[in-house]
Amino acid sequence: MHKVVLISLRGYREWTESLGPRREHIIQKVQARIHGALWSSFTAVGALPHHFRYDYLIALANNVPRHWIDAAVAKIRRSTPVEVDYCIGMGDTPLDAYRSCGEHKEGKESNAVVAHVDIVNSTDVTRINGPIHTYLRAIDMLRTAAGACEDVGCIAFYLGGDNMVVYLPEPRAIYALLDRVEAPVRAGVGVSPRPYTAFVKATKGLDALRAENKTGVKVVR
Repeated sequence: MHKVVLISLRGYREWTESLGPRREHIIQKVQARIHGALWSSFTAVGALPHHFRYDYLIALANNVPRHWIDAAVAKIRRSTPVEVDYCIGMGDTPLDAYRSCGEHKEGKESNAVVAHVDIVNSTDVTRINGPIHTYLRAIDMLRTAAGACEDVGCIAFYLGGDNMVVYLPEPRAIYALLDRVEAPVRAGVGVSPRPYTAFVKATKGLDALRAENKTGVKVVR
């Protein structure tokens, strides 16, 4: 089974509204601080985090003990101006785990499976067409992947540049995503007991494809 931690910043909207109309520069600085705390605290325990809307944060946490998760959340609490709640979900896929958050399901935790995906030759495309063009291509890729994830049980996030990260239920699931993506892409897929190690392996697979100037998928176990 896969394990997901869902973190919510309680009263976040009310806090932002309390700052008045000249608030956005404050909000952006606080969000950056929270984002840094999220990545620092969860990767330190082997989990792989990301944000939804800044007031909701998530982490793939297969085989990460509960008390380590508690400690990671406590570090985020110290970086926020509001209260922090969280729940843990278990499921046969990462998407199932997310949807069952707080239901106290239990089971043997499987290896984490993570994909690191990028668009081929985006540097040249950006040089010719500009960064907005590449950004929109990446968002289109993410939208397509998100639709496929509804069918295969994964969760996809925009990682920056022309990259996305995907929490996968198993390595072969990446092909269901890539079959729908129109742009030529490379995908490293990492498999490991802990999610952050799986992501590191996925990045190694992606780097190997780049070095070989190949498209497609490379799985690193």
